[in-house]
Amino acid sequence: MGKKILKRIIYVLPILGVLCFTTLVIYGYSKGVFHSVQSLQDFIKQFGEYAVFIFIFLQILQVIVPILPGGISTVVGMLIFGNIPGLLYSYAGLIIGEIIVYWLARYYGKPFARLILTKKRYLKFEKMLDRPEKGIKKLMIVTLLVPFAPDDLACLVAGLADLPFKEYMKILLLFKFWSVASYGYAILFLFNHFLIY
Repeated sequence: MGKKILKRIIYVLPILGVLCFTTLVIYGYSKGVFHSVQSLQDFIKQFGEYAVFIFIFLQILQVIVPILPGGISTVVGMLIFGNIPGLLYSYAGLIIGEIIVYWLARYYGKPFARLILTKKRYLKFEKMLDRPEKGIKKLMIVTLLVPFAPDDLACLVAGLADLPFKEYMKILLLFKFWSVASYGYAILFLFNHFLIY
């Protein structure tokens, strides 16, 4: 019973995240928050010194339970803290999140994957599991290099496969920043051209 409730919560959170983000955008337009990047930064920075810690925590959570569509949370960080600091905070949070996912997958196995994935994504996940260690390494590298590829699934697979943690961390630390930066800048470009007026 408890698992069913938890699963429902996990499925509902991304929808709530999108709704909250949409509400924030509408509110921002009405209050002039999106008039410029500076006005958006000023709006969020009013939350003070805790803003960085809250953002990193949300990025950690984002890996385990995706609250917002991929890349949006990184862009929010770039807009609040500046491009480079925002990317670094995002990278730090996502790396911590991916480490947690690896060990949760190791400890709880497939039931953990079933809990956090939709049926469609779980089927993709099961297909990925059939690969040998070298195949999983390649899968991780490719999904981290290609923007918007399902690197979260690859990291989950690595946790359940025979990939040692040391190898996992090497790949993650080397390629995750590229992944974060590429989709962060891509979405930021779209944001600057279509949302900021």
